[in-house]
Amino acid sequence: MTDPQIPRTTHAKLVTIVTASELWPQLEVDLPRLGVSAYTWMDVSGRGGHGLRHPSLFLSGNVRVEVIVSAEVAQTIFEHLAAHYEGREVAAFAVDVVTLVR
Repeated sequence: MTDPQIPRTTHAKLVTIVTASELWPQLEVDLPRLGVSAYTWMDVSGRGGHGLRHPSLFLSGNVRVEVIVSAEVAQTIFEHLAAHYEGREVAAFAVDVVTLVR
């Protein structure tokens, strides 16, 4: 029997996607279709392979999206990004996390 005072946890993947903000509307449509039920996104600035990216009147910034999903859904996300966002301004990575089960 499980002690109700001890929180239950599970292992999952935290997938982080950084993309040009103009790609966010399509990605926002794609994520639920890939099995993502919740996400967090934020406008971000930075410098990388595509140069300096920050939101301004004439320049587009980046969006950072974070999702916590199973390993299978994480793989599905990466396969989708590789197939549909090839050559676009998208970077993604995943790390193992332990999450609290509600």
